[in-house]
Amino acid sequence: MRKCLLAVIERATQSQVLRKVSATYELLPPSDYGIRYILWTANDAFSKPKLADGKDEAFRDPFAKESLEHELFVSQLCGTHNLLLNKYSVVDKHTVLSTIEFAPQEQSLDVADFRAMWTAMQGLDAFAFFNCGYDSGASQPHKHMQLMTYPSLRAITGLDMPPLLHFIHQKLHEHPTTNIVQLPELPFCHFLHRIDLVPDVNSEKAAEHIGAIYDKIVEYLERLSPELTSSKPSSLFVAYNLLLTTSFLFLIPRKAQSYHGIEVNSIGFTGSFFVRSNEQRILLETHGGPMELLRHVTFPFLRTI
Repeated sequence: MRKCLLAVIERATQSQVLRKVSATYELLPPSDYGIRYILWTANDAFSKPKLADGKDEAFRDPFAKESLEHELFVSQLCGTHNLLLNKYSVVDKHTVLSTIEFAPQEQSLDVADFRAMWTAMQGLDAFAFFNCGYDSGASQPHKHMQLMTYPSLRAITGLDMPPLLHFIHQKLHEHPTTNIVQLPELPFCHFLHRIDLVPDVNSEKAAEHIGAIYDKIVEYLERLSPELTSSKPSSLFVAYNLLLTTSFLFLIPRKAQSYHGIEVNSIGFTGSFFVRSNEQRILLETHGGPMELLRHVTFPFLRTI
């Protein structure tokens, strides 16, 4: 799968279908708990399609069978999903995993989604993530997950995992494998659960195990929904970000897509941030830094789980 991805990157680059975002990165000075966040600053003005609140007659679903750009196609997985190169990427080897048949992005993940995610994670040496709902940073209405490879970020940080995921991975070893966990070091509402699987587990068993964990967390989230949405009475749906590694699942309910114009999707919860201008960069640094940004786009820390 990795060789196939490299071939697709070369093909998409030569055909100029790949529209890589030009950005410069820096590792910020160590923050609380020694975490060094990654900050990307765009070199040029750039915007990609946004998910509109209403339907746009001119909208073209990029993941529909008739609209797929074949230069970006990597592989079909499990007969249910297409693995595609992300057309608008900041980091190399960023892929999209979309359902072959249309499903709404707000739909819950199911065993088929987790089976395809696990297969891609193993094949690419990657972690997966899912932006569910407008406030999560979702940019397309067709259900899709995304993946980033560990080597592409390891070259930046020197860590085996992105900085915040690395911190979480270390902290979770102190907790049982059967519990939903909220780390006191993260000052916002979130749900973590360890994944305890043998290294050579097949994707079907992995998907069933992870699906059960996900369902347990979502059931808990739904019980909390009236409390979380009390400030947003227009909707009982709670947007969320989900990140999946081979060792844990991380779900974060969202109350806002951005703070002072700085947008946050799942990648923000790995410890990597993107700003569109030097003005936004200064704003981030003078308003409490990355963790304060995450706090403003999420719900308050729960006292008990």
